[in-house]
Amino acid sequence: MTVLSGERRLWLGLAWLALASAGCADARGRFNDFHDRLQTEDAGTDNQPSDGGPCSPPEPGTVNGPALLAVEISLARGKPILFLGTIDTPAFDGTTAVHFVYHALDSLDRSTLVGAQLAVGPFALHDGTLSAPIPESTLDGDADPVLHGVPITSEMTLNGQICGVRSFYCGTTVGSTSGAVSAKFTGRFGITLLDGPDAVPDRPRYGCADDALAQPL
Repeated sequence: MTVLSGERRLWLGLAWLALASAGCADARGRFNDFHDRLQTEDAGTDNQPSDGGPCSPPEPGTVNGPALLAVEISLARGKPILFLGTIDTPAFDGTTAVHFVYHALDSLDRSTLVGAQLAVGPFALHDGTLSAPIPESTLDGDADPVLHGVPITSEMTLNGQICGVRSFYCGTTVGSTSGAVSAKFTGRFGITLLDGPDAVPDRPRYGCADDALAQPL
């Protein structure tokens, strides 16, 4: 018999409640389907991502352009939520900072922008350390990679290292959901600099491990 973690049981309960309250004609079928499913090229001299230890951040203004933020949380292992936008690194508080403007992406095609445009930062990178508290917001349901159409209200903090000029940065996240059901979660994130806004990879990377890659559509 499979034993589910407390977080997974909570997510399953939330999924069933959300589908049932939405009046979905095939709520049980969708729920059962969900239950059953239950390197990047370097821009500098070091192609290894870093998620810990002091380092030198990039010089102000040297990292900028289209970027993809992929966030995997423990409530949905292996199914990252994707955010597409632009990243820049202004001078701030005596060092370099990270500023990100983005939209969520529809989880069905990973290209359609959904929900409102959001902006976070600037977050100062003292000794390369990134601590980025993301205030509470509601993810558009079309960006939900587990139950498409079901919105998620959450807040989280991204923690990692932004070291030098690279095409990929990564770290971990902690946060919580709120609303009908409240739960804490942990997770991973990856920031991939793109050649253009249409250059979302087939397998977005959401963590520092080489195999932290989303499945292709």
